[in-house]
This record gives sequence, C-alpha cells and structure tokens, in this order.
Amino acid sequence: METSSVTRAAVTRGDLDGQTTWVLTHPDGALLEVAETGATLLRWQVPGPDGAPVDLHDGYRSAAELAERDGYRGVVLAPWSNRVRDARYTFAGTSHDLGADVDGTREALHGLLTDVPWRRAAAGATDSDRTLRLTATITPDLNPGYPFTVEVTATYSLGIGSFGEARLGLELVARNLGDTAAPVALGWHPYLRLPGHASVDELELSVPARARVLTDAARIPLAGEQAYAGTAAPVRFAPLGQTALDDAFTNLVPDDDGVVATVVRSPRTGDTLTVEQEPFQARVVHVFTGDALERDPRGSIAVEPCQLLTDALNRADQADELALAPGERRQLVTDVVYRRG
Repeated sequence: METSSVTRAAVTRGDLDGQTTWVLTHPDGALLEVAETGATLLRWQVPGPDGAPVDLHDGYRSAAELAERDGYRGVVLAPWSNRVRDARYTFAGTSHDLGADVDGTREALHGLLTDVPWRRAAAGATDSDRTLRLTATITPDLNPGYPFTVEVTATYSLGIGSFGEARLGLELVARNLGDTAAPVALGWHPYLRLPGHASVDELELSVPARARVLTDAARIPLAGEQAYAGTAAPVRFAPLGQTALDDAFTNLVPDDDGVVATVVRSPRTGDTLTVEQEPFQARVVHVFTGDALERDPRGSIAVEPCQLLTDALNRADQADELALAPGERRQLVTDVVYRRG
C-alpha cells in the first residue's frame, strides 16, 4: 500500500443519537466517523471542488439503523465473514453450533463483533495522530459455539497520497489469546458511493479476479472445486446497469504495485474509488450492489475485502489458512482510495 502524508489529524468523541462515536479529522478537511458499536464506519467525507464535504461512504445515519444493522454497512467482520452453513461447523475434530439468529434463521452472518462495544486502544509505537485504534475481544461468553478467545484490533487512518488522492485505511489484526488454535478469517463491509450518483446503475466496476465463486440457493459456495468458475481478469461491468451482484471473486491478480485493486468508476466524471488489498492477506473480494437494502437500495455498492471464502469454517480447502495458532496474529490491511477524474 502507498504511504500517505504524515500531517496530523485529530480524534474527538462524537455522538449518534446517544451512541458513542469517534471522529477522525485530517488537516485537508477529510473526516471519518466510526461507531463504538462494531467499530462500524459511519462516514467518510472529503472536501469537494467547492470545499463542501462530499460523502464517499453510505453508512448508518441513526442509532436505530445502527442497531438494526440492515446490510451490515461499514462493519468489521470477525472471526469470520459472510455466512456459516446452518450456523454449524467442525474445527479440529469438534463440532460447534453457533445457534439461531434472533429471527430464527441460521445464517451466522458476519461474525460476532458487529453489535458489541469496542474500546479505544492506546496508540501503538508506530501510530501517529492520523489513526483511530479500537479493540474488542471475542470470548466464549459471546457465543458458546465459538469457544475461543481472540482479540481483534481495528486501526482506521486518513491520508493523502503522493498524487493528491484521498486515502482511508483500515488495518485489522486478530491475535489468538487462547491455548488452542482458533478459526479466524477477517473481513470488512464498506459501502462506496461516488459524487453525483444516486444509484449504482451508471457506475462501472472492475474486479481483478480469475474466478467467480458459485453458490447454492442459500449463498453458500459449492463443494470443493465446483465453487470456482474461471473468468478472464479483470471482470468488468461497464456499466453495472441493472446487474444485481451479491458475489465473491477470488484468484485475485495484483497490479504492478503488488496490490489487488477493485475499481468503481463514474463514466460521467472519471472519479474512481479503489479498494486495495494485499493478495496474500485477503484472497477474496465480495461485491454487493445493495438490492435488498431497506434504505436506498442500489444507492451504493459494497466492496468487501475478505481473507477467505464464505463458509470457510466448513471448507477443507480453507482449513490451512483458517487456523490461527495460540499467540499468533493475523492481519488484513486495506485502503480505499478516491481519485478525481
């Protein structure tokens, strides 16, 4: 990932209808706001050409939306992303049941930290005032079906790249605090929007992937090699039109800088939002065009860097990458980059 400028930013406490948030501001006028609940990204704004703030992330706008978590806008996904088949899995020879959701479904969506409070952590030795660091710990008390203890730290940052582009960074680190291996696969669920577009229909999308993941009716990937449908890289939608996507792509191809760059582009302005991820840290990018959202369906597009496939907890072909040994750490680093056309 490209290094951003080192000018100072500031972190202040915010509020969303009585819910604690943290606000990180950059001297150039960029701002991000993150909810204490779920370390959820609420806002990312940059100055527009006239100086007025431009929203690049379609996050929750009220505490009620945050509590409902429709679409999982901006949440950190840990210790797994997406679904676990029938909310059951076997790890290290032991079967586990994550239980039914409140509505009775058994999808086990997006891990265990989306609705818990994260605490602000002390800055690390290499941190600057450009960062906001939050942490939460998964314990068996959260869900007996996940009897492991894993600390997850989310570090958000704002910066300006060497060519003047606005950059939002997120570093996720999971550390196994237990005495046995734990299944861990991190992810993130941002919703991107470009100025002047009320719908994703006009936008163009490019995903540098050589395989699309095929799923069953429950959106669980097919077994074994059946899950992978070869494609020509990059996969392009120009424009998206009425295409509805809730699809994962893998066998990702890094660019000349060694990062996987998924690009959302406005054909009218040439503006782009690029999600960058390290190819060996995050092997999947999931794209969702937001058709099922309760508010503003297709108003933004989720581009989700994920370390492993949906239902990785049940897949033999993900087992080696899934297990996190005691005391070990796992990292996912991603940047979202805004460039004006």
